[in-house]
Amino acid sequence: MVVLDVLLAVSLIALTVYLFTFHFVDAAELYILPIISLMSLSGVIPPILMLRPMSKYNIRLQQTEDSLDNLNKLNNTLRAQRHDFMNHIQVVYSLIELEEYKEANEYITKVYTDIEKVSSTLKTGIPAVNAILESKRQTSESKGIEVIVDVSSTLSKISVPDWELCRLLGNIIDNSINALSDIQTTRRLVIEIFEDIHSYRFKISNNGPMIPTELWTRIFDAGYTSGKHQGDGMGLAICSEIVSTYKGKLWVVSDEFETVFEGFIPIV
Repeated sequence: MVVLDVLLAVSLIALTVYLFTFHFVDAAELYILPIISLMSLSGVIPPILMLRPMSKYNIRLQQTEDSLDNLNKLNNTLRAQRHDFMNHIQVVYSLIELEEYKEANEYITKVYTDIEKVSSTLKTGIPAVNAILESKRQTSESKGIEVIVDVSSTLSKISVPDWELCRLLGNIIDNSINALSDIQTTRRLVIEIFEDIHSYRFKISNNGPMIPTELWTRIFDAGYTSGKHQGDGMGLAICSEIVSTYKGKLWVVSDEFETVFEGFIPIV
């Protein structure tokens, strides 16, 4: 509808200039066409001004839906662990009662490892971030990627809204997962979130293909894509924009062994 209004206004203006230039009608009669053009444009301007806010609203709505979905998955995981807890206790009790101490130790180790994986993603004070970290961990492991999550900050005073922080971390992690899809050997993803006296920091590493030095800044440009994987090339550009908005910095360092995306957001 907006496009049609714009085309109508432009057509009327062009018609006015044409008629006036070649004197098909008197100049006194042409005042009607500019008025119609202005009226048409007045109907175009408000929708155009609303396009960007509506776009941001739609993005935020989509991110909220994704966060709710991730929270539901995390809740289901925790409920499943709780449901199995008594069964695990009974198995361990029976093994100890039978003096099968080695088997009891091995069983407890396996159960603890599974619980620790989930616990490692629950250390921030932001449920949406905890949920997306757990969701990405499960996605990575389903693709055969070894995941290490090391969170030592609650992010209690971070200035970035929850939904934008999830976009930031989610896009970088997705980028790393895609980079690992072509690796045939052991694939590893490390997610670190920590803080120092000045800033909240994050570091996301993978042992995927090396990114050439000349592309270290270019990959953050809007629309840039390597062409190896599907995508619109906006993921890392969005991350860079979010970090810059909150006075932080994002960069990448890569060699033949590891690619590391690292950034920080100042503590306000």
